Formats: sequence, C-alpha cells, structure tokens
Amino acid sequence: MSRLSTVESKIIENEEKLMKLKERCNKVALELEKLYEEKTKLEDEYLLEAIHKSSRSKAEIMAFLGIE
Repeated sequence: MSRLSTVESKIIENEEKLMKLKERCNKVALELEKLYEEKTKLEDEYLLEAIHKSSRSKAEIMAFLGIE
C-alpha cells in the first residue's frame, strides 16, 4: 500500500468519524433546545401560580412590571 493510499484511507476514516460526531452533536443540540423550552414552560407556570397566589391584583402586578 502506498503512502498516498494510506493517507486517503485515513482521510475517509476521519470524514466518517466527523459525520458521526456531527450527528451526535445535532442530537444533543436538539435535546438541549427541548430542555430549554421545557424550562421556560415550567418557569411560566411557576410565575402564573405565584401571580394567582399573590395578594396583589393583576393590575398592580402589571403596573409594577411596567406593562400597561
């Protein structure tokens, strides 16, 4: 086997490894995105629950937040 064919073989092998790593990276990125969405949803639920339990009116809370 010549040095050129050895290098070409290693190139192909590393390209395949890189493709597999990119696929894994994409899967992890999607999972992370879903987790961020879930976190935001839970934070929203906790905030709404706190608003409902608050002794302040919704108008007072909105005024405090600067929402008219």
